[in-house]
Amino acid sequence: MILILTVLCFIFIFHGGFSLFWLLYAWQDKEQIEKVKTPQIFDSPRLSFSALIAARHEASVIEETIVSVNSMDYPEELKEIFVICRVDDAETIQAVQAIFKKLKNDSLHLVIFNDLPINKPHALNIGLQSAKNDIVVVFDAEDQPHKNLYHIANSLMVRQKLHVLQSGVQLMNYRSHWFSALNVLEYYFWFKSTMHYFSKKGVIPLGGNTVFFDRSALLKMDGWDEKCLTEDADIGIRLSVAGARIGVTYDEHHVTQEETPSTVGQFIKQRSRWNQGFLEILLKGDWLKLEGWWRKFLAMYIFITPYAQLLFFVFSFISVYFVFVIKLPIALVLLLMIPFFLLILQILALNIGMFLFCQAYKKPYPVWLPVKISLSFFLYQIMLGISSCRAFFRAVTHNNNWEKTDHVNAHRAFAKEVT
Repeated sequence: MILILTVLCFIFIFHGGFSLFWLLYAWQDKEQIEKVKTPQIFDSPRLSFSALIAARHEASVIEETIVSVNSMDYPEELKEIFVICRVDDAETIQAVQAIFKKLKNDSLHLVIFNDLPINKPHALNIGLQSAKNDIVVVFDAEDQPHKNLYHIANSLMVRQKLHVLQSGVQLMNYRSHWFSALNVLEYYFWFKSTMHYFSKKGVIPLGGNTVFFDRSALLKMDGWDEKCLTEDADIGIRLSVAGARIGVTYDEHHVTQEETPSTVGQFIKQRSRWNQGFLEILLKGDWLKLEGWWRKFLAMYIFITPYAQLLFFVFSFISVYFVFVIKLPIALVLLLMIPFFLLILQILALNIGMFLFCQAYKKPYPVWLPVKISLSFFLYQIMLGISSCRAFFRAVTHNNNWEKTDHVNAHRAFAKEVT
């Protein structure tokens, strides 16, 4: 038993330490972050952009999204928008047609399809067939992109000769629900810090929106995998294998703003879909074609992280139980306490991150917020664990239907509330 505990300790110490490294990378390698910082002066417009918005049952949010994407500051002749809907989604189609009529812009296009499967990658592939411009950019139906985003993408992609650029996405409504602050922080650390490390190592599981693709590079990959529940991460790995130049940029002032899931149930469904998609990518094995053992290991580790974090959380408490209940050698007792201390350090890092988030976005930082984050952290880990187990069960039972996340414009309502 001592040998097994020792081995498990080292495994979970690695996971806990590596997780902290991901969280804090942006503050450790400032030189890397400076390379991809949002330019202060924009280059002259050279690239043209085709925005794809896959929308299903989004009548309540789609109008404001179309308005925000359409009003982005860039020459009109160099941008176009495709909203892709299935024929049976009458309410969303009517909402799109209504806002198109108000905007009176010839570059706005509604694409309606009537085949299967009913999921986002299929809709995006249909939109890709219609796109004609240099760069294809994906937005979600509830997105609130910054007005200068096209200028940023044009400048960075031309200067760095990028095939793909992942720009920042940030959940905003950190006070809406008990879990919202931690969900917001996941995005904050992921896009501000973790993805920069992945970019440096050449292993990029792309996000689901605000991603700019060279259209020709995307076509060479035959678009998105319509059988994968995380088509964004999948296309990122396949492009990494193909040697595409992928850049990442995050700037608090120029992110695309989004909302957290509206309920615990919606969160679990969303996270289950992501975790199941990660399992699908893991089993597909495209990541095995990456050059170098560390890149292969990093890709594999990314896709098993939800399960590693669940086991790490459970083991942290089991180790404390062993320390106080079972008589063990002093060296092993000290070793067993390290995973629990790393868990506490994660909570500390999240609290610091929340302060930095509020400072950067000029949002209120209530005195009770650190207590709320610290206490809800444990429930949040349980919720993540339920999502991981549910994803695994769906995978082994071959249930890969697309569970859509509902959107209620909470990020926009929150912005109005605090300003």
